[in-house]
Amino acid sequence: MPIRRNRPKPQNFNRDAGLPFQLRLKDFEIAMQDVYDLFYDVNTGLLEKGLERVDDFLRPAIMSGLLSDLLTASVAKHSRVLRQNNYFNGHPDLVVQGIYPNDS
Repeated sequence: MPIRRNRPKPQNFNRDAGLPFQLRLKDFEIAMQDVYDLFYDVNTGLLEKGLERVDDFLRPAIMSGLLSDLLTASVAKHSRVLRQNNYFNGHPDLVVQGIYPNDS
């Protein structure tokens, strides 16, 4: 069965949402597309080799952590002011750029 490339549905986003930190709905749409593209590419390669899709063999807790890390990195990449927290396993995952030394 061929894999379908997923796309975010901007019409399902809440246009009335008040977003902090200069975030735009487009930032979330692009971040979602980054994750969809990664899964499409990885799963296509796995299936070509006769293997299972990554979402079929990963444990749910691992998938949850992977999705969290991918979305965090992508939102940080496309955001105007948020950056990924550089402190290992640091919380929050995103920090305002320039507020903390080394964005940690």
